[in-house]
Amino acid sequence: MADDYFLKQKELVKQFEHSIANGADKSTVVEMQKDYANDDQICLTSVAFIPSKISNKIVSNVINKLKDIEPQHYFYPSESMHVTIKNIRTINKPPLFSETDIDKANQLFSETIPQFPNFEFSIEDVVIFPTSISVMAYSNARLQKLVSALDKGLQKIGIPDNKKYLSDSVYWGNITICRFTQKPSPRFIEKVKTMRNLEIGKFKIKKINLITCNAVCHPQSRKIINEYELKKGFAAKEQNL
Repeated sequence: MADDYFLKQKELVKQFEHSIANGADKSTVVEMQKDYANDDQICLTSVAFIPSKISNKIVSNVINKLKDIEPQHYFYPSESMHVTIKNIRTINKPPLFSETDIDKANQLFSETIPQFPNFEFSIEDVVIFPTSISVMAYSNARLQKLVSALDKGLQKIGIPDNKKYLSDSVYWGNITICRFTQKPSPRFIEKVKTMRNLEIGKFKIKKINLITCNAVCHPQSRKIINEYELKKGFAAKEQNL
């Protein structure tokens, strides 16, 4: 049985979809581009990279089927797939952060992340956004506690997250798998909708990376600042996913 926080995440995603459909969404959206791979706008963020067993399923069950319809969009290679844990600064040129900001964030993350236990993401639900497609990554309240601590820490050290969110108390992850280079066709959109309740699998988060990168986390743009290990001692019975 799913726990309460997991159900809240699911419900919030539905609300998110509804607000997008009605043009009322105010969250931060990456603008549509023609050449994402060479985009030189850079962000500062923390992520968990996706294990190959999950990314390979996403490629075969989602990406390849969408590519057959419209291959012109930007589809993420496996090595770029990730779940954002906590954003710090969204993409921009020039960057909206300094080397000092990076050092301060690195210190905060080094002190904070090892205090929290590792946890699991359940990868399911393919959702279409205004300029992209993502697979949702749901977890339990361990994610909420970690993100909340990092959020408060960033505010305290003077580099608060500048991204807008639907909720400031319920967080979920998502794996962006496609960014549009042009308006998708009705056939493409309908294909995405058939995958709305697709279940991919689960994986455990043990490490989090602080990185700088462009909007698609392209390997040529990506710089890993540091890697932090979550505390061991994951108990499956606590997950209730």
